[in-house]
Amino acid sequence: MKQKRKTKIIATIGPASKSPFMLNQLVKVGADIFRFNLKYNTPDGHGLIIDKARKEAKKQGKSVQILIDIPSSSFLEGVDLALKKKVDYVALSHVKQADEIVEFRRVAVKAGFTAKVIAKIETEEALSNFNSILDEADAIMVARGDLGETIPIEKVPFVQKEIIMSCIKTDKMVTVATEMLLSMVSNKEPTRAEVSDVANAVLEGSDAVMLSEETAIGKNPLGAVEAMNNIIHETESWEKLGHVDILSNNGTDFKFGV
Repeated sequence: MKQKRKTKIIATIGPASKSPFMLNQLVKVGADIFRFNLKYNTPDGHGLIIDKARKEAKKQGKSVQILIDIPSSSFLEGVDLALKKKVDYVALSHVKQADEIVEFRRVAVKAGFTAKVIAKIETEEALSNFNSILDEADAIMVARGDLGETIPIEKVPFVQKEIIMSCIKTDKMVTVATEMLLSMVSNKEPTRAEVSDVANAVLEGSDAVMLSEETAIGKNPLGAVEAMNNIIHETESWEKLGHVDILSNNGTDFKFGV
């Protein structure tokens, strides 16, 4: 029997994974957190699926955490859904400065909001203001897709490492997202490079790794979660045997753009 993973798996729910059967099986094969993107579907539509997800997890004697991803014109809709469904996390898209998080909390807390706020780092401006954003957010998501369109792509791996180290230092949750097992949208197995990518994110100290298209619209959502589950288990088992060292809490202040 495999030991419990430290690194969580976030699975994005979409047309390929929204049925009760698929939600049930995703929990069974290792999904810890379900992500719902408000850019797609309506809040009410997402709400119905959230109810089904919790019901299916409960059938297995398990629970699944809920993350809703809020585009920046949709704050009020996101707050309303978060309150109605008592979600665990809210991810704010395209955060550029700490004031956006402060304003979101002002609106949300007044309404009785308790979910943790994740700041998605997707722009060069967010990198320039990263330390203040980190101070205000409960958690950080390294959203590499959009980030790679706003800074040279060869810088993304190093920015990812710096962000993770900063989060470790400040004891903030950090997630690595986008294109982790992208080939599995259409293929049965990940590429060797994708396996290394997931393993490196774990070794760097990520708290969670995320699947997007792979589980939302891919041909084999279950296979994608199973593959990620296996990669994480193998990586963490090597660390426990002393073959590799996961980064300790000795990160430095974020330097990019300074």
